[in-house]
Amino acid sequence: MSTARIPESGSKQLRFRRPARSVRAAGDVRESHGGRRLATGITIAAALIVLAHLVHAVALAPYFLLPGPGPWAAWIALAVVVGIGVVSRTVSRSLPDWLYVLLLIGLVAPVWLDVSATAGLLQHGVTPTAAAAAGAVLMPVAAVRGTRVPLAVAAAIAAVIAIEALVQVVSAGAYTVAGVAVAASAVFPILLVTFAIDGFRRLVGRELDLSLVQSTVGTARSAVGMRASEELAQLDFDAETLLDDVGSGRIAIPLPPEAAERAGSLAARLRVRLIEGRTDTWLRHAVTESAYLSERVTVDDPTGCAGLLSQGQRDSLLLALWLLVADGPKKSTQPLSVVVRCRENAGDRESESAGFTVSIEVVGVVRRRVDPSTWDAIGSVGVHEVVPGAEGFRIDIACRVDPNLPAGSQSARAAARSRGS
Repeated sequence: MSTARIPESGSKQLRFRRPARSVRAAGDVRESHGGRRLATGITIAAALIVLAHLVHAVALAPYFLLPGPGPWAAWIALAVVVGIGVVSRTVSRSLPDWLYVLLLIGLVAPVWLDVSATAGLLQHGVTPTAAAAAGAVLMPVAAVRGTRVPLAVAAAIAAVIAIEALVQVVSAGAYTVAGVAVAASAVFPILLVTFAIDGFRRLVGRELDLSLVQSTVGTARSAVGMRASEELAQLDFDAETLLDDVGSGRIAIPLPPEAAERAGSLAARLRVRLIEGRTDTWLRHAVTESAYLSERVTVDDPTGCAGLLSQGQRDSLLLALWLLVADGPKKSTQPLSVVVRCRENAGDRESESAGFTVSIEVVGVVRRRVDPSTWDAIGSVGVHEVVPGAEGFRIDIACRVDPNLPAGSQSARAAARSRGS
């Protein structure tokens, strides 16, 4: 289960537990959502780098001291490690942890054999090749098993190659630069892969999280979200357990003090849940159930005005909030926060069409850094005005909706578009 902090209007902090199926959908970016293509591209790039190191080994082979094994013992050891990994991955889609660790340890053999074979030969331009190729072999491993461990192993390999080159600086002279360059070639490709994979997973995670919470825009004005469903399920279970104990005679009537206190607590929790449910709109559920919005967005909607919005307006408001917080400033002394306040217009309460104002207070980002698509989305919600502030800005949106039309209906969307124009 995945947890996310839920901002509430009071001081109490709750935690929302996302269902396991949603967690798997958001986290599985290796075998789906384009992850397989990314892994395939990384594997092809790794194969080309290994092939380049192999060609370099063939070119350097005549310069190795005889009767030593030359670079081939290290390459054979590397081929054995890679072969075992490929066969294991083909037989089983999930590589066992023990075999993964064993294969990483196995890379010590080609690195040690290659460094031993090239020791003292840098003055002739002979550098390690299989050891550098071992760093490239870790590139597809990073795409399958995560980036931290492969990056650390590649850095260790690069350090060994660099130390070997620096030790020979007196005899090697200018060739020391070539040795350090080979060391960099062992870690630089996987460093680029790490940036690519982390960025890809972050992008896919955000888009999937938005897709998971976007289902809330089609609910009724007052609806029960995933968090409330879990709470109600637990309350139902506790109530059924208590009633079963009373019905079976395990708890006598009149109820003993402990059972009576338990029944009173259940009744109080049910009343609170029912009262909150009247204003617990789709907007609160969307913010609560999003791993990205829940940490930065606070909803203040005491009368449930957000439930009056049509589905098109809901989509646009959710997208606007998403764009405001998804790409916040990386380095800022003021943390990014967004407060959404929904208030009824007093003059429209008796009219046929209901009007209310949505105020979005943004702190920690300047207006010029806001994505232009954000303003397009806000314009679909209603007529808006931007008020600058000392630490950010405020967006006041005048929303006009018909409370007699069900939210999300075609008529509601048509009415909202006609009023917005």
